[in-house]
Amino acid sequence: MDLLKKVFPFSFGAKKDLAALIINILIYVVAAAIGGAIIGILASLPIIGFIFGLIGSLIGIYSIAGIVLSCLDYLKILK
Repeated sequence: MDLLKKVFPFSFGAKKDLAALIINILIYVVAAAIGGAIIGILASLPIIGFIFGLIGSLIGIYSIAGIVLSCLDYLKILK
């Protein structure tokens, strides 16, 4: 659990109410959209586009995992 808290520190922050959870989720979504747009532009490069495509996929996976962990932390399922 300590490793998850180090890798996803924003997900385990204090969330007092539902509004704080929604803001947390929106931050993850906006960060993934901005990162995806930048990586999408860079992925069109012919030689190193594949590497940027993989990085974009990892950004998406990180965002989804962060949202799930944030919801589980809000619901007090994770300790």
